[in-house]
Order: sequence, then structure tokens, then C-alpha cells
Amino acid sequence: EKRERHRQRQNRERMGNCFVLLLLGAMVMGLCIGFNEAQLAHDYYRLTCPNVEDIVTQELLSIFVIDATAPAAFLRLVFHDCQVQGCDASILLDSDDTSEMVSSKNFGIKNREMIERIKSILEIECPGQVSCADIIALAAKESVSFSRGPYIQIPLGRKDSTTCSYRQANAHLPSPRISVDGLFNMFIKQGMTLQESVAILGNVHNLESMSL
Repeated sequence: EKRERHRQRQNRERMGNCFVLLLLGAMVMGLCIGFNEAQLAHDYYRLTCPNVEDIVTQELLSIFVIDATAPAAFLRLVFHDCQVQGCDASILLDSDDTSEMVSSKNFGIKNREMIERIKSILEIECPGQVSCADIIALAAKESVSFSRGPYIQIPLGRKDSTTCSYRQANAHLPSPRISVDGLFNMFIKQGMTLQESVAILGNVHNLESMSL
């Protein structure tokens, strides 16, 4: 009887985790499509870098197998990038005076260097074609898929910013002391549903500890 109750509890947890991952997939779609939608296309690199997604996926898998926290880190990275100036990779810029990483709200952001490593590999394959902003978006997409979430397709064609602003990061990223209602309101302003907001709030930072 105890084993049966344990099995039922595990099944409920698996179902709950699958539901969460579906919501995370929807969140990634919302973030990655919601900004600069008009310029994006699923076949954006068809002529200039047709193997871009295969290359990014291969490099990410090599990261995921040695770092269980990487999927959660990439999901946090895409959220913090898109929340400031849109999905433009401005979070990667390291200007001493204006870097978004100066903001305390970006404390603990990881794997920026992994995006730059993948970018350097793509520069060999197709120089000057693929933006870091698209690599960040693809990393978030693959993070959901690798964590046994849905496979989602996202349009590409984002442009990298040449400017960054820690002031905007301070203004637009959530404070560690923000209330739950404040977080929900912030996510909903970005066009997310209440369910998607719950998924972000309760699970993005804990994705690495999910047991499926």
C-alpha cells in the first residue's frame, strides 16, 4: 500500500512537472516572439547559415550533460535580456559604465560566456551572420526541450544591440524584494498569461532540481 501511494505521488509529480514545462515552452515562445516580431522568420538563415540550429544544439548538449543547472541559467538569461531593451543580447555587453551586469538585479546570471563561445564557432561556419540575440533565444528553446519539455520552433532574425544600460536593468528587472503580485503584473504586461507567469515565478529558477 505504501509503495502504491508512493507510485501515485510520483505520477502526480511527473504530470505536474510536464505541465510546468509546457508552460515554460509557452513562456519562451512569448518572450522570443513578442519583441520585433515583424522582422523575424523561421527560415531567416536558410541561405546565410542553414546549419545554425544544428550547431547551436550540438554545442548546448555538450554543456547540458556536464552542468545540470545550465537549462535554468539559460532561461533566466533570456528573460533578463528580453526584459531590458528587448531581445537584443545587450546583457552580453561589458561596458564599464553602462553594462547591465552592473545592476544588482542581474546578480547570479550565468552562461554569458557560453553564448559567446557558440558565437565564435558560428563565426567560423558563417561569418557575420548569426546574432548573439538569436543564440540566446535558441539556448532557451533547447533548455526547455532538453528538460523534457515540448519541442518548440521560434522565428529568428533578431539584431544585436550596440548599447546597454544598467539604469534600464534597474528599472525593468524584478527586485529580489518584489511582491508576488508585482511579479505577476510585470509578466502580464509582457503579454503572458497568469499560468505562464506562475510557471516562471515558481519553476525557472528551480528547473535544475526537477525530477522527471
